[in-house]
Amino acid sequence: MQLIGRLAPSIYQSAVSLMLVGALFVLSRVGAAHVDSLGAVILILYRAGSSGQSVQGSWQNLRQSVPFIERLQETKRRYVGSSQPDGEMSLANVTSMAFENVSFSYRAGRPVLSEISFEVAGGETIGVIGPSGAGKSTLIQILLRLRQPETGRYLVNGVPAEQIVAADWHKLVAYVPQEPRLVHASVAENIRFFRDLDEETVQRAGKLARIHEEIMSWPKGYDTVVGPRADAVSGGQQQRICLARALAARPEVLVLDEPTSALDPHSEMLIQESLTGLSEELTLFIIAHRMSTLDICRRVMVIIDGRLVAFDTTELLKSQNAYYRSASALAAGATGARML
Repeated sequence: MQLIGRLAPSIYQSAVSLMLVGALFVLSRVGAAHVDSLGAVILILYRAGSSGQSVQGSWQNLRQSVPFIERLQETKRRYVGSSQPDGEMSLANVTSMAFENVSFSYRAGRPVLSEISFEVAGGETIGVIGPSGAGKSTLIQILLRLRQPETGRYLVNGVPAEQIVAADWHKLVAYVPQEPRLVHASVAENIRFFRDLDEETVQRAGKLARIHEEIMSWPKGYDTVVGPRADAVSGGQQQRICLARALAARPEVLVLDEPTSALDPHSEMLIQESLTGLSEELTLFIIAHRMSTLDICRRVMVIIDGRLVAFDTTELLKSQNAYYRSASALAAGATGARML
């Protein structure tokens, strides 16, 4: 298509030029009596050539865009087809969350999660660990109601999650991704994130995320513009602003995807302090690769090959689970190496 796009304008222009030469030849044969008419014809042909070349270029661009339009339509179709149903049961608070033999697969015959069962009480802090590709992210997506189990049930307060009104669910559940994302706006607007929140609520969230003091030390405070094309803030500050964004609406369930994986020790300590302060206020799920992040967890899930192989306190896991014991030993060795 690119080759045709390059060749076609030259071929089209050459054809128009040949037509002009032909018209001049006709002019020379018929004599001067028809000069005005032939001159008008030549002018029309010339302008038609320029317009035709523009139309031809637009047509080629459209032809090149067709595959992308088809991909966009296919993506839209899949998005609409996978949208989660809205329930009719209201949700005022979250007192328990449970999986009953939940399984899920992206391709038939290749399960990502297999018969996952657990129950978590409101106010618990739960860690989730396991090797890469074990199914942790898929588990969290189901937990957030971004996907539905293929088999089994996901219960919230003993009720199937799909029966809960989506608007109520979104008010009570928040998520902080591993990689922080800020919009080009003030710190306050990044924390509000298009919600109608007053200044007191914004600053309360900043304090909970242990970023308030640093923000107030900046010349413009919460009016400081951050995000793309703005003055850079550190990775730890970005993560804590995103954490404040999640906490601003006072959620009852907070899911964190490796919140300290790429942070310096100081930022990690501040995040740990924030999470420790939150541990009794809401239900926390923390996906972690750094074992130190799990220190505040009441219980820890160990996911291996899509199966929940252990779910217990860190003390019991150290003595009874080989993966947890190995990961703890590796983490202790890495910490010792850093100290040396």
